[in-house]
Amino acid sequence: MSLDYLLPYKEKLNFDALLELKKDRDTWIDRKSNLELKNILESLPSLEKSSVDLACDAVKIGDRSDLDPETASKVIELAKGLKPWRKGPFNFYGELIDAEWRSDFKWNRLKDHVDNLEGKTVLDIGCNNGYFLFRMAAQNPELLLGIDPVVPCETQFKFLQHFAKVPNLHFEMFGVEHLNHFKEVFDVIFSMGIIYHHRHPLEQLIHIREALKPGGQAIIETIGIPGEESYALFPEDRYAKMRNVFFVPTLSCFINWCKKAKLIDVEVVAATPLTFEEQRLTDWCPPPSQSLEDFLDPNDTSKTIEGHPAPMRFCLKARKKPAQNASKNI
Repeated sequence: MSLDYLLPYKEKLNFDALLELKKDRDTWIDRKSNLELKNILESLPSLEKSSVDLACDAVKIGDRSDLDPETASKVIELAKGLKPWRKGPFNFYGELIDAEWRSDFKWNRLKDHVDNLEGKTVLDIGCNNGYFLFRMAAQNPELLLGIDPVVPCETQFKFLQHFAKVPNLHFEMFGVEHLNHFKEVFDVIFSMGIIYHHRHPLEQLIHIREALKPGGQAIIETIGIPGEESYALFPEDRYAKMRNVFFVPTLSCFINWCKKAKLIDVEVVAATPLTFEEQRLTDWCPPPSQSLEDFLDPNDTSKTIEGHPAPMRFCLKARKKPAQNASKNI
């Protein structure tokens, strides 16, 4: 597939760099470790568009009545072949894909704080299988782009989109480090559960700001730790069994990061503890996968297994300065 859908925005992109990046990453599915995923995508039946309801907590793609019993059984078995499902839930032809994360909880916490997306250009950084993209699509944006450089995530997205066929919805295997190829392209940018996985949180926020149109909105969500003062935990080794966790901020530290990145109108959307109801193992994300219960001290769930403060979820909304008030970029 090409990047032709980005041509209307070409003047705001490093288009040649994105083309080269896509050319390389489109080959990742051909690696030996990914051939089973590729085979599943190549096994999908050709279907007319199925019934879709994107406004449901469990995104509805298809009814059992859309398919004959044999085809329904086949596509559900193919979906099971894509385990583990980390984000959801999805109602897939009458089968509940009950993913590890109840992503609808997060969406319901923030949806009333998001700008109207109708006719807008929207980016979701680290979109996983696109659960939030499908929810956003209910508002009919002009462009929805999700980026995540992980082949299983792309495969689950392509699997779902094969049946949903949502217009103007796209997935690319780009990472947050490629945001510098986008300048003032997006009306709204979502970054949910990404910032703590990277070494330079402030740089990431600056790139988000620069990729926004003047006056555009950022929705930024992270794990965090309790505390009134502005500081961040920097784990020596792992945090909740994750090696790729760098800075875990208090809420005030998180707010200050956004302000230091020259975002304005920074407001708290949510600051909630992470619960076993929101993140847990299921039949669609079974062992040997691990989830929150495995990451916390079994004798004191206020701490991670390493003894750090247990994660909370912080969500902020902020804006890029409107053009008439914008100062020089950092």
